[in-house]
Amino acid sequence: MIKKITLCLILILPLSDNALSETLSLEKKWQTNSELKQPESVIYDISRRSIYVSNINGESSEPDGNGFISLIANDGKIEKLKWVDGLNAPKGMAIFGKNLFVSDINELLIIDIEKAEVTKRFKADDTSFLNDVAVASSGVIYVTDTANNRIYRLYKGHLEIWLEDSRLDNPNGLYIDNSSIVVASWGKPVDGWKTDIPGHILQVSFENMSITDFADGVPIGNLDGLAKIDDTSFLVTDWMIGKLLLVKADGTVKTLLELGQGSADILYIRSKNLLLIPQMMKGNMAAYSFKK
Repeated sequence: MIKKITLCLILILPLSDNALSETLSLEKKWQTNSELKQPESVIYDISRRSIYVSNINGESSEPDGNGFISLIANDGKIEKLKWVDGLNAPKGMAIFGKNLFVSDINELLIIDIEKAEVTKRFKADDTSFLNDVAVASSGVIYVTDTANNRIYRLYKGHLEIWLEDSRLDNPNGLYIDNSSIVVASWGKPVDGWKTDIPGHILQVSFENMSITDFADGVPIGNLDGLAKIDDTSFLVTDWMIGKLLLVKADGTVKTLLELGQGSADILYIRSKNLLLIPQMMKGNMAAYSFKK
């Protein structure tokens, strides 16, 4: 089924100027109203020019049926708050062809975008905490399992464990970067979601699944969202302290924005020069542009 779907997603692509990160600054363009309910992730549908936002609307691991997906206009207006509802605690999302793939606690859902309904469910381990979702150009879907140090993949109609390793350091954000998967880790929880040693950015080889540190491997924060800016730099959000950080390959970490706790899974839309940041605790999503 996957092979027959036509690729139409917008990739989180880097800015063309590799030196841009040296003087990177942001300007706020718009913000949704606060009707959203714990917005966690955002994805842009380039073919339909629509923005989708996942809303947990309750406990992040509770199968309560309160979760939903919102449909947002390009100016930040909420077109339909509950575009698809009846979910549990939806988080990461990715688009491939006519389908929206959504992680929902221990399930990966397929939503038919044209019908706005769930058409398939793939079950992971009962103890799973499925989080971010990314799709390769081949149509293979990858999903982090933050609770079990795993990355699942949906391949040939089966959801399977692709990699399980404690060195994943409780993986959260995902970004597919040519020959590797880049992972934004949370760090090992010691009290709820608190950590003594926060997470950092990792790279996992597609060829042999080897895990290496991006930059120097120094702890950065409780990382959630992840987007590539240029050949040597990534943007990440620290969910706990609510910062947008620029992380460079030489180990430099710079705070770009102070957003407040709950800054979640970001998306950079290169064609629009727009960075979208769901803000879980504030119940809204903000959009920023990069100033050169």
